[in-house]
Amino acid sequence: MMNKFRYTLLLLFIAFTASAQTITEPVEYNDYFVNNQNKIGNELLKLIGMFDNLPEDKAIVNAQLKKVIAECDNAIAAVKSIKPIENEFSLRVNSQNLFEFYKTTMSDDYPLLIDELYKPAPDMEKLNVVLLKVQDGEAIVDKKFQEAQKQFATFHKIELEENKLQEEFDGD
Repeated sequence: MMNKFRYTLLLLFIAFTASAQTITEPVEYNDYFVNNQNKIGNELLKLIGMFDNLPEDKAIVNAQLKKVIAECDNAIAAVKSIKPIENEFSLRVNSQNLFEFYKTTMSDDYPLLIDELYKPAPDMEKLNVVLLKVQDGEAIVDKKFQEAQKQFATFHKIELEENKLQEEFDGD
């Protein structure tokens, strides 16, 4: 019985180890997180673009919201599957926290925004309260992510480039 238990634990350990992705190059490691963030950002930009010219069918907007949430789930799973490298300055953890924030926001706050936008007379004060909550919350987790990324980049002598997707968000 004990040998069977040990064998099962060994198989679980091997399966877990096999599912964990390993990136050893610092530039690739950083890019891994940025690429996952960009996947979320691209889907989010599509959603936000719909807010300017709302489709008559609310289901179209909700379908795009589901795509953003699915991309958040993919990014969270991807981050959880990567092995941290030495001197990563909590980049992995802060990336995961950022993606989990995005998922929570998309699941909890964006449906409220969408519902309000589809009302005959949207309550602008209510919209602003939700938007401020989202902006303030994102500022906290994004700052931690950026700080970890800067420490990581400095230590590993990586030159960080401006993210083009961030420029699109800032332009809105």
